[in-house]
Amino acid sequence: MKHIFTVVLLLTVIILAGCSGGGDSGSTAKDYYKKAYQFIDAGYPREAIDLLDMAIKKDPNYFDAYYNRGVVYYLMKNYRAAVDDLSKAISINPNSSEAYASRGEVYEIMNDREKAFSDYRRAARMGNKGAQDYLRSKNASW
Repeated sequence: MKHIFTVVLLLTVIILAGCSGGGDSGSTAKDYYKKAYQFIDAGYPREAIDLLDMAIKKDPNYFDAYYNRGVVYYLMKNYRAAVDDLSKAISINPNSSEAYASRGEVYEIMNDREKAFSDYRRAARMGNKGAQDYLRSKNASW
């Protein structure tokens, strides 16, 4: 039943994309990104990944698409892909404390504490309160 709902939902998104101006060429990266969020909210991360892939294909420097695809990969426990996407997001916007903090969390789960603390410290120095609180809880400075 869930599989059928997923297929119907995905087909609906594809049809809506087609109605927005002549197929793929009419949909923008932001259109795909917004649709991906609907799938994330509905609990369909794989479909969200597919839409974020399309957003990135439309705009290879779309920070939010890389960042959020990285978060979705993290939630799916695909940590290597999460690190790759969060690293790409950081390369696009090196001023994002959230991207550093998120990548630090993934590194920590991967048991790469040195990289995790490096990213947490960077995020904390940028003013990220979550990273600062985490480092304080570990009696670590930034």
